[in-house]
Amino acid sequence: MTHSTDHDRKHIKLGFSIWATGFHPAGWRIPGARADATFDGPFLRETAQLAERAKLDFYFIGDQMAGGPEKQYEHPNETLRPEALTYAAYAAAVTEKIGIVTTVNTTYSHPYSVARASATIDNLSGGRLALNFVTGRNLEAAGNYGREKHWDTDERFDWATEYAEILTGLWDTWEDDALVGDKATGVLLDPAKVHRIDYVGKHLSVSGPLNVARPIQGQIPILHAGQSERSLEFGARFADIRFIHTFHLPEAKRYYADVKSRLARYGRHESSQQLVAGLAVYVGETREQARQLYADIQNLSVTNFDLGGLQAVLGLDLKPYTLETRIDDVAGIADLEGKPALIVEQARRSWGTSHLTLRQLFLFFRRTGGGPEVVGNARDVADFFEERFVERTTDGFILFPPTLPGTLNAFVELVVPELQRRGLFRTEYEASTFRGHFGLKKPANRFAERRAAAVQAQPAIADALAAAG
Repeated sequence: MTHSTDHDRKHIKLGFSIWATGFHPAGWRIPGARADATFDGPFLRETAQLAERAKLDFYFIGDQMAGGPEKQYEHPNETLRPEALTYAAYAAAVTEKIGIVTTVNTTYSHPYSVARASATIDNLSGGRLALNFVTGRNLEAAGNYGREKHWDTDERFDWATEYAEILTGLWDTWEDDALVGDKATGVLLDPAKVHRIDYVGKHLSVSGPLNVARPIQGQIPILHAGQSERSLEFGARFADIRFIHTFHLPEAKRYYADVKSRLARYGRHESSQQLVAGLAVYVGETREQARQLYADIQNLSVTNFDLGGLQAVLGLDLKPYTLETRIDDVAGIADLEGKPALIVEQARRSWGTSHLTLRQLFLFFRRTGGGPEVVGNARDVADFFEERFVERTTDGFILFPPTLPGTLNAFVELVVPELQRRGLFRTEYEASTFRGHFGLKKPANRFAERRAAAVQAQPAIADALAAAG
């Protein structure tokens, strides 16, 4: 089992999630943004290299197994989405130090193929790959893989558990020194150090070994997100990094503590897993610039303004009002408490005004579900990061850029230096692998450990036989 130490919390962990048309569905409509960047190699290369120049911990690549034109207004990044492992190999080839996280859908892929591809990329990148395990939420993906229906949560996680057991086993099938390369004798490799796993499960069976050398990191780090009970337990067992939603402060602290508390059930220390929260950041040189950017993007949204979801969460009847109604004029708004009150409060902060309309409240809620986002100058963003880090709601953040390249450029130019001035973020890389960035040691090879234990046990067995005979 790998372990990190609390010393690794001296710096906030930072990753960047690539959404070529912007995380916000209307982000591509902003002047300077691109509608056609999803498969533009030079554009994608520039984002990866900029993230590396900023000394970020990782560059994150999401994936979707299904998409269509009907998604363009809510999820344009699902309508067009590069295959993630291919993209990871490209991102690794144009960078040198930054970690590369690529998404793997365990429901719609096979562990042997992914083990080969990921071990290859990890070796070629110098040990910079990590895998984000998802079980899939697109119901239409089933038809793309010859299935009648998308599996329910339990079936997906039963499959994913076997998948993870196989994948981690396959990465160990070559011991680190299995390749001999003795030119004098002609021995290329030591057969005693290349192993089968002969895994037979309820859903999956794999013999092994791989025909790819062990990853440079030994075990490629695993990341996982999700809030279902099965997801939380899967993450507690397998994940080195947990992606979490950004909650309001009291809930965020409780969630962080709960996720950490689950690790002990799997023989893990709390420091063996770090939590990284996803967050949309709108930053400008001034608050006014950031708020203008926020307003410009929100107002370019294409939506039917269905207030049903907002109405249900607030517990208020919104039907008597128009979209231009000031929320202060909505009956019951002033009496809201708990989560509904936090939603309204956050919407006011995001828009930078207490005089919200129902239209503005809806546009905020549509993208966040009512959760936090940050709109402001560099100090505002750094203040939010520092508070959430010190209060132990997260160990870091993954940046969801509302529009590209503008919000990435602004974050790198404005926020990173502010975090560095506060001593909260590195000024230079101290490692060159994903594990190194997160303070995770390279795990021992399970087969090498077994062989060593067997060798160590032989004298004791011999002594026992001699004494008995």
